Amino acid sequence: MKIRQTRKSDISVLQAVEISASRAFLEIEGLETFADGSCATEEQHLSAIEPGTSWTAETDDGQQVGFLAAIPEDDALHVYEISVHSDYQKQGIGKALMEHAEVHARALGLSEMTLTTFRHVPWNAPFYERLGFQILKLDDCDARLGNILAEELGRGLPMPEQRCAMRKILT
Repeated sequence: MKIRQTRKSDISVLQAVEISASRAFLEIEGLETFADGSCATEEQHLSAIEPGTSWTAETDDGQQVGFLAAIPEDDALHVYEISVHSDYQKQGIGKALMEHAEVHARALGLSEMTLTTFRHVPWNAPFYERLGFQILKLDDCDARLGNILAEELGRGLPMPEQRCAMRKILT
């Protein structure tokens, strides 16, 4: 497997990867609706591709099996989406993508990585905690993270009992 920068021509394949990855939510009571076939739009993907902060994981034969899309915001690299095709999950691809993003964030001189996620989903908050991220209390969220969580709530995501912001300090 190798990780490379995402290209605009990858978007439709990455959307299929995200839809495949979301099927795992069928196993989590109350979150089955996240397996509804929706995914990031082309515009959303471009917002991470254009600054060079979207990466694609592909097999040796060039099959795209995962991606991470992030955007530099303030002094942080904010991870908006990480997805691994259902056939390739639990093989270290998500971890490799996160490590790749961290190396890039450090090279940019950013002081932290952030994301929002589900607290109780095994491949969400517990996974990120193993990578050194810490769950933030709502009071500890800066305005940027608070706004992201509020926007998620506005889209119908459950909070704060299920959603959280997380941060990994890089300095």
